[in-house]
Amino acid sequence: MTKPEPYRLARDAYPVGQEITTRVSDIDGNGHLNAIRIGKFYEEARASFYKLLDHGKRHPRLLVAELKIRYLGEGFWPGTVEVRTGIVRLGSSAFTMGQGLWQNGACIGLCDTVLVHAPQGKTTPLPDEFRGQLERYLLVACSEPFG
Repeated sequence: MTKPEPYRLARDAYPVGQEITTRVSDIDGNGHLNAIRIGKFYEEARASFYKLLDHGKRHPRLLVAELKIRYLGEGFWPGTVEVRTGIVRLGSSAFTMGQGLWQNGACIGLCDTVLVHAPQGKTTPLPDEFRGQLERYLLVACSEPFG
């Protein structure tokens, strides 16, 4: 497995953040945050991100084409985690949402979700207005982690 790009480990590279309080039901038998529950943290933050794009309007129909989670460290209860979200790649009909998961100042995971614009089940170009909204949330690429 290759190491993530340094900017992906930089909390401040992600333009949007959401804090989530961990619960006792989030832990596994070893006292760590359960891998399945970590996926739910990303999902919750992804849904909140969609609300930023709506501005009272319905966003285009998007289908998840790929979802990849990388576990970089252990998470624990009790406490909070912060999911940071931004856009990693913007194509003509699809984009990749990148997310990082932090606890106690350490990046403990990354998630990449490829979303395809597919009204009526067929891939079509992203609407210009929607593309413009996504561009505002591009990750800040940098050569060194900075936060």
